[in-house]
Amino acid sequence: MTHTFTIHHLRFTVEVETTIEMGEFKGSALRGAWESHLRTLYCAERGSTDPLHATLCPVCYLLSREADPRDNRRPYAFEPPLTPQTVFQPGERFAFGISMFGKTIQFLPYIVLSVQQMGQVQGLGKPIHAGHRRGRFRLLRIEEMNPLSGASAILFEAGNPMVQMPRFPVTAEQVATTSETLARQLAEGDNRLTLEFLTPTRIVHEERLVHSPEFVPLLARLVDRIGTLRSQFADDPPVSYEEKGSLLSVAQGVECVRDETRWWDVKGLSTRLGRAQPLGGFVGKATYRASDWRPLLPWLLWGASAHVGKNAVKGEGWYRLL
Repeated sequence: MTHTFTIHHLRFTVEVETTIEMGEFKGSALRGAWESHLRTLYCAERGSTDPLHATLCPVCYLLSREADPRDNRRPYAFEPPLTPQTVFQPGERFAFGISMFGKTIQFLPYIVLSVQQMGQVQGLGKPIHAGHRRGRFRLLRIEEMNPLSGASAILFEAGNPMVQMPRFPVTAEQVATTSETLARQLAEGDNRLTLEFLTPTRIVHEERLVHSPEFVPLLARLVDRIGTLRSQFADDPPVSYEEKGSLLSVAQGVECVRDETRWWDVKGLSTRLGRAQPLGGFVGKATYRASDWRPLLPWLLWGASAHVGKNAVKGEGWYRLL
């Protein structure tokens, strides 16, 4: 079966103009400021129920899915700075990522504009300046980076108004090739695979919040998320009940042989809910052993690009394979 789903990884480097203060987990502030600015962009037919308009208008295409609480319908995910630094002074630089799923890449120019204007108009972080204003930044550079192929390219640099379209997405073919290579390497090393959870990973399985990196709940959420993203943003067929059941049966045989994770208890403000939102999840490394990783590796590789669990759109559930 041919899958057309792709993920583009974009890296935004910015320079602080007025002091920016954020919380320890910066994904909430970045996504909140970006979404808030998107809502201010002009749309002549805001509120239109015409499905064609919702597909073609970049603002409506993105925000029509914001009203749905399910992360699996969001066409993007943030990758926040991993530094513990919370206050950024004028002249300092930091970088963050936005991963764009499938057909969403067609709206890249609008997303770039919204990041530029967010830094200059909306501001970012806590309102610590006079007039209840947030800190400002200017956009210096946008890079495209493919974690599987290693390919990269500069799409935008300050001073040049042109924005190049990205050319190096993560594809199903790359995932399949990388999976085969990695499976052979793991078989030579006692089939031990380590995942490093870079941001809080919040997994709910069978209505239970999972406080440790149990493999079956992790894979279940990966299959749900990747399957939904593929069908929503690339028109790929959904994952069948039989396929998911088979994968979970294989996952039952995966053993966590080393758990070096901890629970990071963090909260954020949800604009949609109008109240504080629990964002806590496990971070750190977990090592697993399986008799045969081949059926599972494609899902783990896709998940490293798309994230997993609750609040993935804000940058939670971001992990890498070691």
